[in-house]
Amino acid sequence: MAVTATWTWFGEVITEAPHLTLLAFLGHQPSIAAANERDLVFPKMADFQDDPAYNPNPQGLDLEEEILASKSFLMGIATWGAEPLKRAVNACSLLQCVHHSACVPKLKDLRNEAAFLLHELVDGHSTSRRSKAEEVRRRCSEEYRLQESARDSAGATTSWYHLGAPWFGLETVLGNLAARSDCGENEPGPANSSWIARNTVWPERALDAAAHWSSFSLVRDVIRSSLIAWGTEHPPAA
Repeated sequence: MAVTATWTWFGEVITEAPHLTLLAFLGHQPSIAAANERDLVFPKMADFQDDPAYNPNPQGLDLEEEILASKSFLMGIATWGAEPLKRAVNACSLLQCVHHSACVPKLKDLRNEAAFLLHELVDGHSTSRRSKAEEVRRRCSEEYRLQESARDSAGATTSWYHLGAPWFGLETVLGNLAARSDCGENEPGPANSSWIARNTVWPERALDAAAHWSSFSLVRDVIRSSLIAWGTEHPPAA
């Protein structure tokens, strides 16, 4: 698997200053100024749009512009690896819980437990609760599979969107995000398109679910704010 054009262009600077370049990509003005002062050329959304590996719609489906913009945004974030994706899905989960107070009673406790465990795994760096999170992920999946034979049914739609971002966030965080690149041992995962495509499936579902109860633009803004808040806690080396 070949290294993406984006990694060829920007991999060195992303590796050198990961937090600074991510914050600059997200539009954080002090980070943009710092990158410019250090002559660090960081990737912008237009650069991803010029790379076929970051095509948000390779099948050419009839998708709304907001969906395509959200997919592109997540694929861009994935260039900085697993940690930003984990924090993105946690932001989606928290936003859904805030905006979706009318979760059906039979799913609400399960959804809230998934959201709590996800937040603990992402923000608390807890490994002691991983087995519990695995159990909750399985219960969410089984709840949907009870309805999966009729995916367009009301029951399937309810399970999918009511468990939504908390469930999809657990699928993201408990998955194999730490896998190496298909490009070889010397390249990180985000250096190739297969890693990007594989590891944005569940985050895209989390974003979509959160947007179902709010809007795509709001979810992107919340993810951006969450990542900036996290990134500024890890200032780049001088």
